[in-house]
This record gives sequence, structure tokens and C-alpha cells, in this order.
Amino acid sequence: MSIIIFILLLIGMVIGYRRGVILQLLHLVGTISAIIISAMNYETLSARFDMIMPYPSTAQSVHNPLLPDLANAEYAFYDMTAFFIIFVVSKILIQLVVSAFDYLQQISVFGNVGEIAGLVLGLIEMIYILTVIIFMLAIIPLEFIQNAIGDSWLATFIMEHTFILSDKFIDWL
Repeated sequence: MSIIIFILLLIGMVIGYRRGVILQLLHLVGTISAIIISAMNYETLSARFDMIMPYPSTAQSVHNPLLPDLANAEYAFYDMTAFFIIFVVSKILIQLVVSAFDYLQQISVFGNVGEIAGLVLGLIEMIYILTVIIFMLAIIPLEFIQNAIGDSWLATFIMEHTFILSDKFIDWL
């Protein structure tokens, strides 16, 4: 799992480098906006999930070592699923709007400094996206998924130390 996460982080850096600082900043703002939109609206959607989506029956026997302070795993599962669905939909919609500015990739205002700054912003964006994905996976009550995340030092590091987002996810769940 750490290798996959590391490869995804490298891909995020390469994409940020190729986009440049201005376009990558727009994409980062889009990702943060998708997280904020999800945080503001997930409770409305998750309240309806208990009637639509069944919680896995094997979940009662699986202890969650990644989130041991989880009060109610079933509602946390519904909350995170709603958050993830809203995040994906809003990210796609924002991505469509930001793609109108792809011409900014051809404009090199800052030269190499802009490319390096784009690389850093691409890394930050990928870390935020991976945080959402890892928290979603950590809530799924399947032992092999939780073991894979628990055995990955990079996944646990991202879950525990992502700026602002890690603490907010734990509070929301």
C-alpha cells in the first residue's frame, strides 16, 4: 500500500510540475472547495443511507484499529460514504470548470520557479485527495483493507498528520 501511495504522490508532483503554478493553484483550490462542499453537505445525504445502503453484516466482528475511538461504526460508515460521494461529484464538476483554464499551462510566467511551485502544489493536492480516499477505506469494515492500511506507514502517516484535514475527519466521524 505504501508503494501505491508513493507512486500516486509522484504522479501528483509530475502533474503539478507540468501544469505550472497558476493552473495547479486553481486545481488545488478546486480540491479544497470539493472538501468544503462535502463537509457542509454530507450529513443530509448520510441520514438517508441507512435505508438504502446496508451496513456489512460482518462488520460487527471487525475491530477498527485505525480509528479506535469511533463511537458508532455504522453511522461513521454512512457519513464517510456520503462525504466521499459528494466529494467525487463536486470534484468532477469543479474539474470541468477548471479545465476551461487549461490554456494557462502554456503560459510560463514564472519559469522554472513556477514549475517547481506547481510541483509542490501538486503534491499538496494529491495528499488531500489521498487523505479522503484513505479515510474512506479505513471506514470500510473489511479486515484485509484495514490490515493493508494499518501495515502501511505512509497511509497511517497521512491519516494522522495531514494539515487540518486529519483532525477534522476524526471530529466528523
